Amino acid sequence: MSHQVDQISAFQKRLQFSVPSAEVDKKINEAFKVLSNRVNIPGFRRGKVPRKVLDQRFGRQVRGDVASDLINNEFRLAALDIEFLGQPEVDRSDLNEGTDFNFSITLQVKPAVEVKDYTGVKVDFPVPTVTEDQVDLLVQRRLQGQARLVEVEDARVVARGDLALTEIVLVEGGEDKTIESGTMVNTAGDRYYTGIESLLVGLAKGESATGTVTIAPNAGMESLRGRTVELRVKVLGIQVSQVPELTDSVAAELGYEGGVDAMRAALRMEEESRATEASRNVARVNLLQKLIAGHSFDVPPAMVDSHLQLLLEELRIQAAYRGRDPRSIRYSEAQMADLRQRAEFAARASLLLEGVAKSEGIDITNDDLEAKYQEIADMRGQRVEAIRGYFAKDNAVGELKKRLLEERTLDWLLERAELIDVSGTDNDAAPALDAIEAAAPAAEAAPEAAPAEAEAAPEKPKRKAKAKKTEE
Repeated sequence: MSHQVDQISAFQKRLQFSVPSAEVDKKINEAFKVLSNRVNIPGFRRGKVPRKVLDQRFGRQVRGDVASDLINNEFRLAALDIEFLGQPEVDRSDLNEGTDFNFSITLQVKPAVEVKDYTGVKVDFPVPTVTEDQVDLLVQRRLQGQARLVEVEDARVVARGDLALTEIVLVEGGEDKTIESGTMVNTAGDRYYTGIESLLVGLAKGESATGTVTIAPNAGMESLRGRTVELRVKVLGIQVSQVPELTDSVAAELGYEGGVDAMRAALRMEEESRATEASRNVARVNLLQKLIAGHSFDVPPAMVDSHLQLLLEELRIQAAYRGRDPRSIRYSEAQMADLRQRAEFAARASLLLEGVAKSEGIDITNDDLEAKYQEIADMRGQRVEAIRGYFAKDNAVGELKKRLLEERTLDWLLERAELIDVSGTDNDAAPALDAIEAAAPAAEAAPEAAPAEAEAAPEKPKRKAKAKKTEE
């Protein structure tokens, strides 16, 4: 069977096929023969049903199945060496005996983008600075991790933020019933005893207060949840969170040899490293914006859709980490338009980075992949063999390699860019930075399996193992 390939746009190819009538007749006859041996029709023995009867009952279905088989089989052979995106579009004639069967399949492919003037690009780079106030804040955060609860010994009343050891009594129907005894309540806002904090503030140890309280639905007092009741609370003790002062011994306990000065110096270095990487991220996005602005090309809609799905999946993962059911997330039309714009930005950036990588021979080796596997394993606390198997099982190695190649290429470009210090000026790179970071797939999560294709659509051809790529 013959076919031809036409480039109909920068990102579209059309494969045109023509199946000779002799081949069509053969396939239809074979299909009716198989059907005759399978169906039971009253009045006829299996395998002896006249073709005319079968044609009347099943002719349309048989021809549709034969057409789908021909399309899938011929497309599988013709598209072995074509890396296409999204779902192929099929346009076909009717399939009938005695006539050739003609059909065409339109594919979206990556456009050939010629990247130019990508070295020496002037890029805004906010040079990071770390102030003493920032170091002080970091020190306080580390010290707060060493805070200890201590009993208040002096005769003072409960203040907002204290932890009060309490006895809680229900006053109802002229009877007192102890609900909780020896219960610690956080007066800054207690998740399990919401509603009684206001009664405690201002009481000294040993004092009581009575008042009407509406108990929260998720309160610890199960029998009173959601009710408005009269309670009497008594303060049995008061505790506060005490943060230690920074001394050489405390610094040593926190793992800093050399005392207070060494701790402050180490924290400053950590913050400078974090701030430098944040500035580099802003510079990376500024660089991508410059490259995108300097190159005009059409992006395949299927590629934008793919990045959009990756972005939505990343947002679902983030929602799950925050304890929210990802299935409950809904986006307005304006939000979806914004997400699609971010996805298009990421798709354009991906094509440009791929073009630079090809021009400069930048590649990712097996050693690079192994290093990434080890990084993910260390982060997750798992064995590297498990991480490697996870990516191999889900056919996600190709996607991971692509992600690493984009990162390496972007750093290669940044090293050859002309960085311009814009410290202290307004920089509008944050939205684009969000787009790149959110639209990129999580390197630690393999993509979901692709949905089953529609019956009438051609199947994707199987490729050689070394060229196997994650489904778009």
